[in-house]
Amino acid sequence: MTGLFRNIALLLLFICFIPILFLGIFDLDEGAFAATSLQMLMDKQYFIPTIGDDLRLEKPIMSYWIQTISISIFGANEFGLRFPSLIAALIWATSIAAFIKEQDRTIKGTNIFLIFFTLPGIFLISFAATADAFLNTLISLTFISFYKYSETEKASHLNNAAIFIGIGFLVKGLIIVFLTGIIFFLYLLFIGKLKIFFKAIMSYKPWAIFFLIIIPWTAVILLRLDFDAFVYLFFGQSFGRFSNTFESHTGPIYYYLIMLPFLILPFFTDFLKGFFSSKFKSNKLDMFFGIWFLFVLIFFSFSSTKLPHYLIYGLAPAVYFIERYHINAAGKSLSLFAFIFQILIWSFLLVLPFYLSYLTEVMQTYEVSLNAIKSFANDLSYQILIGITLFCISICFFLKYDNVKVKKFSALAFIVILSFKIAPFLHSATQGDIKELGLYARAGDKQVSMYKVNKPSYAFYAQKKSFRGLRSNSLILTRKDKLELVDQPFEVVRESENYLIIEIKSDEN
Repeated sequence: MTGLFRNIALLLLFICFIPILFLGIFDLDEGAFAATSLQMLMDKQYFIPTIGDDLRLEKPIMSYWIQTISISIFGANEFGLRFPSLIAALIWATSIAAFIKEQDRTIKGTNIFLIFFTLPGIFLISFAATADAFLNTLISLTFISFYKYSETEKASHLNNAAIFIGIGFLVKGLIIVFLTGIIFFLYLLFIGKLKIFFKAIMSYKPWAIFFLIIIPWTAVILLRLDFDAFVYLFFGQSFGRFSNTFESHTGPIYYYLIMLPFLILPFFTDFLKGFFSSKFKSNKLDMFFGIWFLFVLIFFSFSSTKLPHYLIYGLAPAVYFIERYHINAAGKSLSLFAFIFQILIWSFLLVLPFYLSYLTEVMQTYEVSLNAIKSFANDLSYQILIGITLFCISICFFLKYDNVKVKKFSALAFIVILSFKIAPFLHSATQGDIKELGLYARAGDKQVSMYKVNKPSYAFYAQKKSFRGLRSNSLILTRKDKLELVDQPFEVVRESENYLIIEIKSDEN
């Protein structure tokens, strides 16, 4: 990739950050984080996460602290929620790029950076107003420190790892301890340096650093809540997801094999070629990244709870394997198979709006906005952008242009479409009504509540605490198909397609 092309690609990539930073909040996870962080500011209570009257013990405290600081500076809006995740992702990308370049001088850091953010899974998680960007960053920083420690045995690297693990524990609990510890152990086992692992775990200073970071807040939890709540937060949420299915998020054992291509399009075949051509026995970096990726893939494949973003814990190694393949394939023209693969991706994107429109005609649903889907199907600019991309890829194929540049062009074009078209459509289709009603409920001093729906972003947009149930003197969010379940007299205050705000009639009326 030439310097000019690389600079243009970087500029375009940063432009793609802008609409996502201001993209509306998605329920359930983003809405719950947003409502909880806002309530912390409103209550001036910064130690126990709560949402309405309920404890929110799904995640530890650190992400809420970060979001609370951000929205206190930038305001309670989408930018205030998403900006910290982007900063974390930039640290994540920069640290991975610098580490790989340091270990392999044939690789350019800017190429790693570009591939990193043009993987759709990583791009989207980099803006998610949840704990995931923070956790992925800390996991990668920990692995980098562990790898450097395995090479030099300098205590500073081990101490750095302890800091990252301690902060990661406050972000998402024991998962960072488990993942980084097991993978570090397996790596040292395979390269015959297991004594380094035992030396590391017998060192007292890293443990002291780790406990110094986690004890203050965990002590508050133990003192203010009962022991069962403590166990649920740190063990039930981390390991309970492996043995039990949470919120119906399940799937077959091959679930992540299906999800992987979607998370790294359009570099999926490049990843496979880079991975299977690696020299795991003779190249320690290949071994390190290979074990990192495979353990994440295999471990979460056996988990009862399956969510696409779990696999992102192992996608940093995918960036390395993709770039390794690109170095070997540079200068070669696009193969017929690769051309067909690219055409299939973009053809799927071209027909996607029409397929969704067809589904709404044959299936009744209250989950999505029919108006948003119809608007998406009639979006001429979307079709033109994809048509131009298909044309450019076809021309490059017939002119035998460098296959690596063609794929990077395709990947960047995919991110442009994702940022400017697909992500806004998804929000409009699934959350547009919620945001509109939340903004309406902001006026006045009435509380907000939800009935038979779980959309905490409603409370965030209303800038009020999020409650549940049929509460008096409250603007209650519900869905049209849930009205028949309301067993009290009510009046409709506001409608927005599938959703509406109702208010319980008082006896006085």
